[in-house]
Amino acid sequence: MKPIEKVAYDLDIFARDCAVTVALKITDDSCKMDEEQRAVFMALYDALPPYISAIFDEEVYLLIREARDTPTATLFARIKKEREMAMAIITQEKMKTFKASVRGSLLIAELTR
Repeated sequence: MKPIEKVAYDLDIFARDCAVTVALKITDDSCKMDEEQRAVFMALYDALPPYISAIFDEEVYLLIREARDTPTATLFARIKKEREMAMAIITQEKMKTFKASVRGSLLIAELTR
């Protein structure tokens, strides 16, 4: 199992919802991370196992996929609505904690390969 897959698999439901929220932010370019970090967090999103979200319905995955394949202003507007709803629940402080935790977990997973 690749380190990114291990980290994705080990996330709890809240953290998985955070990963989806970060993917929304990256997809509509409202994320302030550099390109390397964006790639890491999109790889984490792509590695998420199926799960029952506490925030999103299954349409969010289709929305992200559509926006990645053929971005449009309409899709970005839908993404904005989804990510704002999620961030109201998650909070910026918890999101920062999630990102730091993922970075640390990836480093540990890489070192213990």
